[in-house]
Amino acid sequence: MRRSAFLVVALFAVCTMSLQAQNLNKVYGAMDEKDWEVALGYLEPIIKKKKKNYEAKWLAAICHSKRYRFEKSYALFQEALPFAEEDPVFWVTYAEAYLFGGQVEDAERVIRRVKQNDLAEYAKSEYFRIFNNIQNARTLLASPKEIIVKNLGPNVNTSGQEYSQVVTADQRGIFFTARRQGLGEVSDDGIFYEQVMTAQMNETDDWNKDSPLEGYASDDTFDAPIQLLDNDSTLITFREDDLYMSRLGANGVWGEREKLPINTSKWEAHAFIYNNGNSIIYASDFENNVENSDLYIVHKLDNGKWSKPYAIEELNTPLNEDAPFVAGDGTLYFASRGHDSMGGYDIFSTRLDTASGVFSKPENLGAPINLPTDDTFFTLYGKNAYFSSSRPEGYGENDIYRVILFNKSQVQGKLLGCDNQTPFANAKISVVGKEDEYSATTDEYGVYSMNMPIENDFTLRVEQNGQVVYEKEHTIRVLFRDEFDIEQDFFIGECDRNDKEIYVKMINSFDLDPTNVPVESPSTEDVVIPEPEEESAAEVVEDVKEEVVSAETVEQPVEKVAEAAPVVAEEELIELPIVYFDFDKQEIKERYFERLNEAADLLKRRTDLRIMVAGHTDSYGTDPYNVALGARRYSKVYNYLVNKGVNKDQLIVKTFSEDLPIASNRTTKGRAFNRRVELYFVDENGQRK
Repeated sequence: MRRSAFLVVALFAVCTMSLQAQNLNKVYGAMDEKDWEVALGYLEPIIKKKKKNYEAKWLAAICHSKRYRFEKSYALFQEALPFAEEDPVFWVTYAEAYLFGGQVEDAERVIRRVKQNDLAEYAKSEYFRIFNNIQNARTLLASPKEIIVKNLGPNVNTSGQEYSQVVTADQRGIFFTARRQGLGEVSDDGIFYEQVMTAQMNETDDWNKDSPLEGYASDDTFDAPIQLLDNDSTLITFREDDLYMSRLGANGVWGEREKLPINTSKWEAHAFIYNNGNSIIYASDFENNVENSDLYIVHKLDNGKWSKPYAIEELNTPLNEDAPFVAGDGTLYFASRGHDSMGGYDIFSTRLDTASGVFSKPENLGAPINLPTDDTFFTLYGKNAYFSSSRPEGYGENDIYRVILFNKSQVQGKLLGCDNQTPFANAKISVVGKEDEYSATTDEYGVYSMNMPIENDFTLRVEQNGQVVYEKEHTIRVLFRDEFDIEQDFFIGECDRNDKEIYVKMINSFDLDPTNVPVESPSTEDVVIPEPEEESAAEVVEDVKEEVVSAETVEQPVEKVAEAAPVVAEEELIELPIVYFDFDKQEIKERYFERLNEAADLLKRRTDLRIMVAGHTDSYGTDPYNVALGARRYSKVYNYLVNKGVNKDQLIVKTFSEDLPIASNRTTKGRAFNRRVELYFVDENGQRK
């Protein structure tokens, strides 16, 4: 990632004469190229030779801050304090280091040491930029969004740098760039060359250890993945200042790289292909001479050639813009050090006004996605997003993070005896967080449901007849499932069960629900933006074996888990859906509407057809309760079809309660399959065809 060279150039103006006798010309050259490690290699022997060379310590402090070694940087700034009397620009750089390390209050304290009238003209613009960054940080950090930001963990992130990630369509694979010890050779900037890495998510939704991507390993080049397209069969990459495309062969090996048509003799850092492969938005510095990248767009013309690039003036600033990403709803996300950034790169969003052809004013995504550090390479996949950040709490200089776009969680289930049958009514289940307590009381069937804010740590407590029968602290870990909704049952007594995990369903109460963002369909003919199918997220709470209360997780399948056999009605082939329900619920989930609409359309066309709408339950609960629950479920489907215009005479309804299970009621997954409404064709006698 490139950073502005303005202040480094300014340093030459003030330092060259005073340090010329110290033979620091090589330091200047290295800092001008942002080769911070190289500059430190020159500075260390100078500092060792002369302990009171405050100017050299000051430059070393700047270099360490650029390399995210903030504690070392702050210590050197303190040692170099006498140099502040020679030039007040010292305080400007010191404040920037504090800000970039997330120490906003310290940054503001230091920047206020600066007397503007004492600054040379070249330094005033930097002073005002950093001062404004500090004010932006104070404003944005005061109102963080209630979302979860999670580090991908040590199997992906290390003490080195990891960034520029792209995720597969199912979100269970990732490609990214790493600069770390043991991967390739050391480049001219004193850091290891970039390597393209890959990792897969395992069955517990943790990342397996990463490894170099086959066909992309190189010891002496800069390589980075940029975008996956065509159902993960096309990969856009960066290599040595240009952008390339390669396709996955039938043998599973990536083919030869082909240059994209946007490459110039300058630096093309990042790109995103959209609009069915007919438009490319990218970052480049080809129109300026100060190595600051801007955003450009090219479009494919009717003759198949590409238009000349045009700069997006309303988004570009005198500082860097980079890492564009276009979401399925047309929102453009990009990283910038300008606009109302907090200091380093911040991530912004904007939308194109199709009438005027102008992008809206960029909006800072705010905390906790953006901090005063470098936050960039934002990508959005339905309910989840990913980005790279240099925030100090990471494993190393840059880490990759996942964003879960939810601000609440839900726990629901039953409180039962060890026989899986006896309900515990009027029991209180409480979740005690750092500041608040949330509780629910079970009904006569032992059923409870409770919403609560997301907490990293909380205490779970169960009270029965005024007595606390279970109380334990838990730590939340986020899991991601795309096939199951979650319920959680607790069992009272000495059940002697194994260790269990407690799942809670995530809820989003934002104005924009990311699950409703439109998604473009992938294509093999044109390059398009692939986006994953809707994924549900769940948090998991680590638990240990308890004699008093143990937990059992119930997973409920969505429609694709079990498929009904296709039925032929004359020349029309139709597959009637099985509608699965959440625990103790009868509401139809939105995912089934499309299939039910298809069934309604067929029945309206073919008035000679009749179908059974059969309600089923699992074995939990009493017989009368399950009979009524099965009826409530079939009534919901029946009424939905009638409201769509289906003749009532074409529908036969019946509740089978728990009498016709399609899976074992002794297993959690089996009970999930049994909570359903089946639709199937019947003859004039009501018998299944």
